[in-house]
Amino acid sequence: MSRFVLFLVGLFVISGCASSRKAAELKAIGFEWVPLTGGAFTMGDVYFDDNLDAQPVHPVQVAPFYISKYETTLDQYDWFTQKTNREQVFPEQSERGRRAVNQINWFDAEAFCSFIGGRLPSEGEWEYAASGGSLKQMYPGTNDEQEASDYVRYIENSLAEVFPAATKKPNVFGLYDMGGNVAEWIGSFYEYYPSPGEEPLIFDLENRDLRLVRGGGYSADLAITRTYWRAGTLGEVEALGIGVRCAKDLE
Repeated sequence: MSRFVLFLVGLFVISGCASSRKAAELKAIGFEWVPLTGGAFTMGDVYFDDNLDAQPVHPVQVAPFYISKYETTLDQYDWFTQKTNREQVFPEQSERGRRAVNQINWFDAEAFCSFIGGRLPSEGEWEYAASGGSLKQMYPGTNDEQEASDYVRYIENSLAEVFPAATKKPNVFGLYDMGGNVAEWIGSFYEYYPSPGEEPLIFDLENRDLRLVRGGGYSADLAITRTYWRAGTLGEVEALGIGVRCAKDLE
């Protein structure tokens, strides 16, 4: 066997060991992937037909993918900052643990997901995961507004701060806090949905500033936590109500 082949084998072994070590470290700090089989669903406001930002409704086919079970926590983000020599979020805060990380911008969120071997979810993936796929639920976990408080952390049942992950019930896919607590960065741009028969416009991420967040946060009205609700903001924004959940391709 040539030295070059041995070198490549060595690189593969080292890479595999590093990947396994990172996965073990993530598991130790409570990070979990949930596999979703994907499928077809209807994207947008099918309930009231009055949210122009979520119109027109349109069919979307989502490929199988993984999404993180919980919103990224301060423990997990602290681990990331230690590994990459980045600044901590709220370093003066002593009670950190499983509180959802917040006040990170789109670029921080993308860097975290990339570091763990994932990426930010597409808008279609996020809505599919939040709404229960073809169930197309209005809130993550229910269509009943009277039950929404059991699943969603929003202004009427929160304090003026982020809560730990998973203090509410999970949705049908076993995902926590898809609505409320912190809004979540999306790997897509904020654009109007295409009209029937038209293809969506795709823009270069390097040259566009307006990003998307989904899910609403602890200070949001309940309506904003609906699974179809969209919000655009600049990628550089670091807000108390915005955090991150990652996705990755299903291998």
